[in-house]
Amino acid sequence: MDLSLLSVSTVITFLLIMFRVSGMLLTAPFFNGRAMPVQVKVGLAFAISILLFPLHAEKFLLPRDLIEFTIIAAQEIMLGLMLGFVADLIFLALHMAGEFISIQMGLSMSSILDPMTGVQVQAMGQIYFYLGLLIFLSLNAHHLLILAVNHSFDVLPLGHFFDLSKIGVLSERILLLTGEMLTLSLLVAAPVMGVLLVTEVGLAFMSKVMPQMNVFMVAMPLKIGIGLTTLAICVPYISDLLIARFDGMDSHLKMLFHQ
Repeated sequence: MDLSLLSVSTVITFLLIMFRVSGMLLTAPFFNGRAMPVQVKVGLAFAISILLFPLHAEKFLLPRDLIEFTIIAAQEIMLGLMLGFVADLIFLALHMAGEFISIQMGLSMSSILDPMTGVQVQAMGQIYFYLGLLIFLSLNAHHLLILAVNHSFDVLPLGHFFDLSKIGVLSERILLLTGEMLTLSLLVAAPVMGVLLVTEVGLAFMSKVMPQMNVFMVAMPLKIGIGLTTLAICVPYISDLLIARFDGMDSHLKMLFHQ
């Protein structure tokens, strides 16, 4: 290894690239969970930064002082955080769909600790989450995150301060993607919610026809069984929907900072 390459400019450039990559890994799906050790995240950020360094190092102008370096470093971290957040919106939609279904099935009182995020979530949300994670990894969609970071350096090179006049445009894009997340959660939860709604109506008629039957005792296990059965039947539909969303994730990530 040629130690002459380890100049001050080289080290600063590498660190700033690593800041953007690290910000992306902090919020990106699969990488943002507590189940992944911090050492693995740091090593992965270091490895990706080594791959990206030869491609973008020449486009960078060194900061003139420590204050400018701090501002650029903060900007790089924020850009990475936004990239990972946009990619994670699909999984947030799956958790939200699980919340909707849990309320309909009567499982809203039960929650479990998600080892990936360290927070209490509904069991149905976990089922959808791990289904989406399996599809995400099987499609190699995590490679799109690396490509998106690489593309972001072409749109916003190192040291290029983000145009504050574009904040409104960036906010609109994030709101649009968030709206698509809400739409996705409803599309995923709609089949199960629809069947459970019909079940509720049927139980209401039954309570009028047979007042002596304890509908409450029958409804709880019945709704859980019908909900799980419907979910199993709808897995191919949900898989196709998620595959289409993951295929379009690349365009969403590239569109985020495109000026």
